[in-house]
Amino acid sequence: MNTYSEGMNSERTGAGSAAAFVCGAALGATVGAAIALIMAPATGRDTRAYLKRRGNELSHDAMERGRDVWRSQSDRVKSAVSSGLDRAGDAVNYARERGEAAYRDARESFKPNEPGVMHSSYQTRAQRTADQRSSE
Repeated sequence: MNTYSEGMNSERTGAGSAAAFVCGAALGATVGAAIALIMAPATGRDTRAYLKRRGNELSHDAMERGRDVWRSQSDRVKSAVSSGLDRAGDAVNYARERGEAAYRDARESFKPNEPGVMHSSYQTRAQRTADQRSSE
């Protein structure tokens, strides 16, 4: 006979296997708990006190690390903002200088009373006021 077919025909059923597993698990849990109690290095009160102390230490360490990161990142942000302001100031100064140079070049290139150059008859309010006062 084949061993596989013998296993299929055995008298053990699925319900019996489940009950054996549950009993084995319960026995294993009981033995494990007993060994843990025997091998425990400290009493429950001592263990709770240790866990509380260690938890406080870890939270304090986490707070300190958070503060350190906050300080270092705020320094980086301040530095970046300062650098950005400096660059923006430099760009504004450069643009102002270029604008002033372009204005000077344009003003110097225009020569009044030059033949062939048409002059505008537009006068500013200040020029009209000055002309009116001088004519009075």
